[in-house]
Amino acid sequence: MFSLTENKKRLILAFVIAVLLWGYASNQTANIFNYGEEQAASFLVDIEVRNLPEGYQIESMSVERAVIRIDYVSYFSQLSRDDITAYVDLRNVKPGDNMKIIEVKLPSSARLIGVDPGYLLVNIAREDE
Repeated sequence: MFSLTENKKRLILAFVIAVLLWGYASNQTANIFNYGEEQAASFLVDIEVRNLPEGYQIESMSVERAVIRIDYVSYFSQLSRDDITAYVDLRNVKPGDNMKIIEVKLPSSARLIGVDPGYLLVNIAREDE
């Protein structure tokens, strides 16, 4: 009959604990201790216009879409293009060319890596009455 001594039992237990600690510390995506997997993604998103004052109209914009690069942790779900909003705030514009930063609204689980381009030129004119 096969019998383990007390020292052999401790050695096997120590080996199992060491393997589990190594797996946890290595931070591999296939590790059973990870709750979510880190993902990096890029999305081509249409740029919205917000807060255009009354009496003004947009003549032209240098770009209509932006590439949004994000980093997020997926908890059994994926982010889609619909979860991301890119916009420019035209609150304090004047007639002529205005350089505006492209702002991005993301879900709370995502982190913005970059926006390409980071800004755009908007040509504003007064509405003819």
